[in-house]
Amino acid sequence: MGDEVKAKEFLEKAEKRTKGGNFLGMLMGGGSSRYEDAASDYTKAANLFKLAKKWDAAGAAFQKASECYLKSGSKHDSASSYVNAAGCYKKGNVSDAIICLKAAIEYYTDEGRFGIAAKHQKEMAELYESIGDLEAAMSSYQQAADFYDGENSQTSANQVLLKVAVISTQLERYDKAIEIYEQVAASSVDNNLTQWGCKEYFLRAGLCYLASDDVVSAERSLIRYRDMQASFASSRECRLLDDVIQAVRNSNVEQFTSVVADFNNITALDSMKTTLLLKIKNLITKDTPGHSDSNL
Repeated sequence: MGDEVKAKEFLEKAEKRTKGGNFLGMLMGGGSSRYEDAASDYTKAANLFKLAKKWDAAGAAFQKASECYLKSGSKHDSASSYVNAAGCYKKGNVSDAIICLKAAIEYYTDEGRFGIAAKHQKEMAELYESIGDLEAAMSSYQQAADFYDGENSQTSANQVLLKVAVISTQLERYDKAIEIYEQVAASSVDNNLTQWGCKEYFLRAGLCYLASDDVVSAERSLIRYRDMQASFASSRECRLLDDVIQAVRNSNVEQFTSVVADFNNITALDSMKTTLLLKIKNLITKDTPGHSDSNL
């Protein structure tokens, strides 16, 4: 007998158990035990559907198991089943995966379990991001950061905040991105395990100032960053930021292109910095005819 056929048999058993008030329901157990048994059958069905790679059917069975656990009074098992349902739905039905994660997160936050709530909130943000809903993704990442912060997990909170900064940059909300990069850098600069990342955060924040056409703030921030971390002053990131600021000040496209190429020859620019630098180049060339703004 195939896994899918077995799964359907467990579904039928579970559905019979949940028919309250009839003679068969009373014979098979009443009250919470009836729903616990039904949840067990739904879970068995879900796992068999997983073996058969019937992901939506598996998700639906886990979801029904969760509803039964809730009726039996087992909120923890209900939340776990919602998480399992989401894990199946995310194979294709992202919208239902998000619904299940929201239900699980609500339970975990009600119980004060902010660490696990943060984990699933982050997972939900990644799902939003995968379907291109950047607004919802950014909001979910921010909520995950707040949950981690509630657990005093600063490192985890910072990692998620950096995702908010990345999306903010994509949406050209540079003020928000700058705020986060400077906040994360400030909390990392005195930590031996995390201070290595500060030069990257400083560079990104400085480029965001320039991309928002605020060279004065970029210059002032560069001074602050050098004061915050002595080693930053001798880094290639600091030199690049300083050189780009000067190129912007001079409205010199050739100078800009040269310093960017020199940096890229040693350390390949990632997509974010490339996008920011193209934005900055466009600002330099907007009033300068004859220059192409299609590449660095």
